[in-house]
Amino acid sequence: MHFLHLYKKAVLLTYILFSLFLDNVYADDQINRSEIEKIIHEYIMNNPEVLIKSVEKLRLTVEQEEKEKEDYLTQNFNTFANKKNIPWQGKENANVVLVEFFDYNCGYCKKSLDAITEILNYDYDIKISFRDYPILAPTSRVAARAALASHKQKKYFLFHSNLMNFKENLSEKTIFDIAKNSNLDVKKLKKDMNDPEIIAIIENNEKLAKKLGIRGTPTFLINGKLYAGALDLNRLKFLIEEALSKI
Repeated sequence: MHFLHLYKKAVLLTYILFSLFLDNVYADDQINRSEIEKIIHEYIMNNPEVLIKSVEKLRLTVEQEEKEKEDYLTQNFNTFANKKNIPWQGKENANVVLVEFFDYNCGYCKKSLDAITEILNYDYDIKISFRDYPILAPTSRVAARAALASHKQKKYFLFHSNLMNFKENLSEKTIFDIAKNSNLDVKKLKKDMNDPEIIAIIENNEKLAKKLGIRGTPTFLINGKLYAGALDLNRLKFLIEEALSKI
């Protein structure tokens, strides 16, 4: 992380802490706020090393957190990327594995579907693993459970694509209408949605996302490297070909 960014972050945190302190003092003792602000300002100006130490501590903390995430990815990527109960497309034992964290109500995830579909049409040695990360709305979780349940009827990618191609926010009615139009047995789908394994998959996805510091969708992992945000077809092809060149 850039030093200037860390410095600004440290200054902001310092300001927030002092503001909270001032609010408490002012509320409890009715001490003149401007006098205390003047004292604090003079202290910081006379002791700039306080901010420097704060920035350095913040830098070390951020670097340690990033290293821990990278180490975890390096050591565990192949294990969690090839979980047997996670829906996937492509080649099962591919040299490149792409993991996508997505939400069915995410507009950028919907836009990424075209690139994912195109990639699957290329003759790449790739496996794409789909990780539901329902964070945007209650119906995101309903859609995730329904999609995972559709895997039991061997129609996951069709249903997944049809959900993604619905450009508006999903409602429960819409989800099951799309399921019906995807030739799914909706009665069986609703029953399978309550399978404890499906609930566990979503919970494990959420834990994994937290472990990796994933805060939004879409997020992609390609052979252990994390890329946050939408990737268009050209960028996705470049990253895949780069990964293939390192095999």
